[in-house]
Amino acid sequence: MFSFGTEASIPSIAPRRETRRLARTACQVVAERGFRLLGERTLDVSPHGLLLATRALAIVRESVLISLRIPGGSSWIDAEGAVRRVLWQNERVHALAIEFEPLSLTDRALLQASLQRKPPVFGQAPRIRRDYAGWVARIAA
Repeated sequence: MFSFGTEASIPSIAPRRETRRLARTACQVVAERGFRLLGERTLDVSPHGLLLATRALAIVRESVLISLRIPGGSSWIDAEGAVRRVLWQNERVHALAIEFEPLSLTDRALLQASLQRKPPVFGQAPRIRRDYAGWVARIAA
């Protein structure tokens, strides 16, 4: 009889994203369509995106234009992105998770360097991705 074993026997895949950092910094995020201001303050930032404090309505996959002050610095970077999640609290929009379009190498390096000095988001569980497809393929072989 075949035994599937425990979850620990399923191989892990390296995490895709870097750790989010607690970086409350100034920004301006506007919806590309209608040029509506969505917010002016981040809650956390990573080299791949940000969590934006907001009360504005937005939809998932909505394109946005971002002007972000480098956390702890005086430089600003401009980027494009898209809304990935809308977070609600008490029936109001509380925050928007926004993913950057790929940043230029210079902007990405500036952002990464500034974030190294910031603490990780409190309570963020480490992401462990499991390679279930590879595991099933090995069983079928």
